[in-house]
Amino acid sequence: MSDAADGRLTPLKPEDWDPSLREVLADLKKPLSIHNVVARNPVLMANYVDFRNHIVKSSSLSGRERELIILRVAHKTACAYEWDHHVVRGRDAGLSDEEIVRVRQGGDAPDWAPEEALLLKAVDDMLAQTEIARPTWAAMCEVFDDNQLLDAIFTIGTYIIMSTILKTANVPHEDDFVVEDPV
Repeated sequence: MSDAADGRLTPLKPEDWDPSLREVLADLKKPLSIHNVVARNPVLMANYVDFRNHIVKSSSLSGRERELIILRVAHKTACAYEWDHHVVRGRDAGLSDEEIVRVRQGGDAPDWAPEEALLLKAVDDMLAQTEIARPTWAAMCEVFDDNQLLDAIFTIGTYIIMSTILKTANVPHEDDFVVEDPV
């Protein structure tokens, strides 16, 4: 029986994952709480992992661009779990703490490269109207190729979904997770 009625989906322990997910578990190495929640549905997890791996490992967007998108989604959806994890990943992708803080101000904040401002605006557009506004899209088409355009849409959409799962299921941070110098 699910504990969802109590307001959360408790993350599974990796040793309790369905045996069909052995390869997924090996690929993730040390799954996060979000992975341990999605693993409660083995078919979903098996299909999600390839999609997730594309976004985080083989996307045509740079790591910096991806992390700007994810941080903006996390901020706009008020998802602390996603924000905290991607502060760490954003730093690893080359974002400064000043830039991470500035993500909260969006694409109109000063000092963004034009393509970075467009990605931040695209997040706001998708959250506001489930599409990228025509002016933002037209400008994106001038600087991004088709692969990057699609990767941007899929990254934004995926992290909107992830924020929704994290907040709805009340997914906790991992016991050993610490953000050094939170921003």
